[in-house]
Amino acid sequence: MLDRPAWCATLFSRGTLPMCRRRNILAAQIQIALFLFATCGLTSEREQAVLSYSTERNMVKYADLLVEEERYTTAGLRYQKKYHRHLIGIAGEIVENRKLAVEKHSIGFYYDKRSGDTRSLYLGLDIDAGSRGGKPFERIAVDLIRSDLANIMQTIHACRSVFNEGDIAGMVIGWKWTAGAAREHLSVWITKADFIRYEDDLLTFDGMLQRSTITNTRGRVIRLPL
Repeated sequence: MLDRPAWCATLFSRGTLPMCRRRNILAAQIQIALFLFATCGLTSEREQAVLSYSTERNMVKYADLLVEEERYTTAGLRYQKKYHRHLIGIAGEIVENRKLAVEKHSIGFYYDKRSGDTRSLYLGLDIDAGSRGGKPFERIAVDLIRSDLANIMQTIHACRSVFNEGDIAGMVIGWKWTAGAAREHLSVWITKADFIRYEDDLLTFDGMLQRSTITNTRGRVIRLPL
């Protein structure tokens, strides 16, 4: 059996195959090479780093962090199935690298119930921020946004393949915490255009926040002293 260099030399040596046959083989090889190059180019190093967390072990370990499929009433279910590895990768990266606790059944695709537009979906999750004592909602909200948001955004936006989908309008990042006897919830809705501009240094972090929509436990839009 010939090794690869010898095989190549034999295959393309003059007279081994008709000229048209050799040209067809060469053209096919070039097409395959271009296809592989294009496929590899679809994912950045950041995206591959997130996907590296979607191991067989983590598929089981973090399965309960994803939105339950029966809860979907939108195309979010299709995207959750299509990008299942990405969602598991996000879970692993945030838990293992960012050292944050992800709320169960929260990683998935959401629509803005205020607008009712089920065609525009936001990739998001909730962080379990634990117990925060008796501090005011606004103070806790600002502290969480300042400490966590940039890092979570970086992880989620690494999944560029997801945001190349026309139906994906942005990301929504939330926090849930206990304050006294109450369970509070904060969400930041960021459009795709804004966080891309932020990453490209065309928009400051504060500027991006000012353009984003922030909602409280009741789902009402609020303004924070950011």
